[in-house]
Amino acid sequence: MSKNQFVPQPFHLRVDRRRFFRSMATVSAGFTLPGFLAEALTISPTVTQGPYYPLARNIPLDKDNDLVQLNDNLTLAAGVVTYVGGRVLDSSGNPVSGALVELWHADREGDYLYSTSATRNSACDANFAGFGQYLTGPDGRYWFRTIKAGLYRGRTRHYHWGITLPGEKTRTTTQTGWNEVARDLNGAVWETQNSNDNVFSTVSNAAQRSSMLLDFAAVEGTTTGEVVATWDYVAGRTYTEPTYPNGGRLVVAGVPVSSGGGRFRITVPAYVGYSYEVYANPTFADLGWKALPFALTESGTLDRNIHTAASEGSLDLYVAAAATKGFFYVSYRVPGANTGTP
Repeated sequence: MSKNQFVPQPFHLRVDRRRFFRSMATVSAGFTLPGFLAEALTISPTVTQGPYYPLARNIPLDKDNDLVQLNDNLTLAAGVVTYVGGRVLDSSGNPVSGALVELWHADREGDYLYSTSATRNSACDANFAGFGQYLTGPDGRYWFRTIKAGLYRGRTRHYHWGITLPGEKTRTTTQTGWNEVARDLNGAVWETQNSNDNVFSTVSNAAQRSSMLLDFAAVEGTTTGEVVATWDYVAGRTYTEPTYPNGGRLVVAGVPVSSGGGRFRITVPAYVGYSYEVYANPTFADLGWKALPFALTESGTLDRNIHTAASEGSLDLYVAAAATKGFFYVSYRVPGANTGTP
């Protein structure tokens, strides 16, 4: 079965938004209160990060929560469009705002973005982002649009997740899979299933193992085979909200600049060793925040999505588009924190 047999459909945000939330409401109704049924929560197991977390030079500049459409490409990634959304919770069931959620996985053919060369893996679908991230909103919620992961020897289908709670310096990694019989692109039963997968089969706690295997349902109102699942990451730890200089977590209105070709300047205080990212609030209100690329000058190339300050003072960041809600969210990462490298 060739890639051409899966024709990706254009991404119309408004339609997908309605579909996504109808599906989310169906499968996650009632789980909105802090601490709700905390005693029944299953702590998400920590498993290997795996060898294919992309190197810093592999991570796309467009590292938002849509892995199906890379940059402004009209051609979308091949495969079954898949939505995954949920919440990041602490061990008591309270939502964690400002948690960094990273997602990476293989393309439809089982190839990763990861490469040790100077460029991304040439075997990976050129239209597939391969990596994305999201910053949770006040309710701890996140969401991603991606494709159904491909198969490769020794593994069944799976997603890799990295979760960094506010103030933490390293990500905690876990994985999720499909609660189904894995079949290859020709429909044949795959040699590796969840029961003998070399990661899922090592999780000895039955409840934790079950929590990793998600049930995907058809997205209501679509005829293109799109599917959706919900998954809550439950941290097996408590955390202390870090004390940032100047309060941190800045919500800033961008200032249009005349020579920047429609760019907006965002000015924040700079502190040595702190790393800065720019996020825009998507049309999903308070659900969360998606990352934006930026430049350090008005006319400079949009060549980064994180910047570590080397000196104190004022820091200007330039983005190419207005924020959906009219303001930007500038995230601090504490010195020595996870900045998107293995």
